[in-house]
Amino acid sequence: MSREIRGDGTVNKAIRKFQRLDELIEAWRDGELSESKTEELNQILRESEAVRARFSAESQLHGLLHCAVSEETIQRVADIPATTLKDATGSLRGDSRFGWLMLVSAVAAGLLVTLGIQWWNSPSVPATIATLASSENAAWESDLPTTQGSELSAGLLSLRAGVATIRFHSGAEVVVEAPAQVELISAMRARLLSGAAVIEVPDSAIGFVVETPDGYAIDYGTRFAVRVDGTQKQSNFEIIEGVISVHHPGTGDEVRLTGHGKAVTVSERSIDVVDFEQQENTPDLSQDVIRIGSKGRTGSAMRRDHKRHKFIQPEFLSVKRTAGGKWDHHSFFAFDVSAIDLDQMRSVRLRLNLVPSTRGLASRLPKINRFGIYGLTDRKKEDWLFGQSWDDSPGPDDGVRLGHFEVPRSARRGTFGIQNDALLDFLRANHDRPATLILVRETTQIEGVGPGLTHLFASDLHPEAVGPMLEFVPIE
Repeated sequence: MSREIRGDGTVNKAIRKFQRLDELIEAWRDGELSESKTEELNQILRESEAVRARFSAESQLHGLLHCAVSEETIQRVADIPATTLKDATGSLRGDSRFGWLMLVSAVAAGLLVTLGIQWWNSPSVPATIATLASSENAAWESDLPTTQGSELSAGLLSLRAGVATIRFHSGAEVVVEAPAQVELISAMRARLLSGAAVIEVPDSAIGFVVETPDGYAIDYGTRFAVRVDGTQKQSNFEIIEGVISVHHPGTGDEVRLTGHGKAVTVSERSIDVVDFEQQENTPDLSQDVIRIGSKGRTGSAMRRDHKRHKFIQPEFLSVKRTAGGKWDHHSFFAFDVSAIDLDQMRSVRLRLNLVPSTRGLASRLPKINRFGIYGLTDRKKEDWLFGQSWDDSPGPDDGVRLGHFEVPRSARRGTFGIQNDALLDFLRANHDRPATLILVRETTQIEGVGPGLTHLFASDLHPEAVGPMLEFVPIE
């Protein structure tokens, strides 16, 4: 039974839509699709899944037929069964567009089969991604070539003795120290499984990635060192110059290191920041070090006093600065140094332990956050107590600035603090009474949505981390 649809009936609409689609596809194929026609095509595609499927098939076939193939490949297309071509050609008489699509499909299928046969029969030659630039007293266990100057494909190198330099085709250079295992992945990626390496990345290799069992680093044009400690199950990344970002795949944390002396340790659960410049004068266990804790004399205050019972907790030193100031936090702690002969001390360091915080978003902070340490000089504020109001608690305006330290916004844990003569002089000037230090965040939030992160440092009551501590080194 035939059916006639008059006017702008549903079938007529569908026919016109597909006719218009044919016209737009033809214009797209010929590179003549204007901005208005592009929007019209997008609208048609949004309205119908069937139309989207048809356009997808057309675009894939169009791209396939424009691939460069050899004369031999084209000749092999002649082997497509004649019945297939005949069926497609016959369809052209009824619907030229549908017939063209069937014919193109047949030719495309032939090309895919032919190209697949050619690929399968071609000899497999692994592409090289690096060169073994030097091998100094090296002993190897590897399936890859280990003669100096050898071209290297992806694979594993095990260096049992000596030092070797691998120069990737991207320009990145990796100096490996035995014993070490390094896996070459691509010209822009390597994986250090054990041992130590120094990586230098020129401009041509910016974005070079070094993986370890615990994390990975993306290099932005720099030199840095990596050491994998299998016993401790951790990896250490230390920057020598330039910029790298170190990532923890498990937590999603990222730390960006800039400048000499900065480092991070990546373990199964966290990234811990280390500042070697601050630790240069930090005594080791062989030195006579005098350590003084705050013995419970710690506290925090927030500007919104009526909220302090909710947000101020005795196990944390909370620190925050906002643009408006109404959600600001700062902390303070006191040390009794009366039993120490400060004139016989060569140096002193304040040590604070950063602990994880879930209060707010790190993305609302600048990449590097600066914290200031102040020494309380206002005698009227010396008898502060935990839980006092903002106005009654000691703040930066009640003292003198002694120094600062910086924390990347991605850092969740780590040891920070200051070590300078100003701190030692302040303690000497306050030798006869408890010396109160005030901790504030000097950088504020950046534009964005949601509350900014409140940084938390451990107090003496924290269940895991050590609270504020002074470390004195006597004069030898």
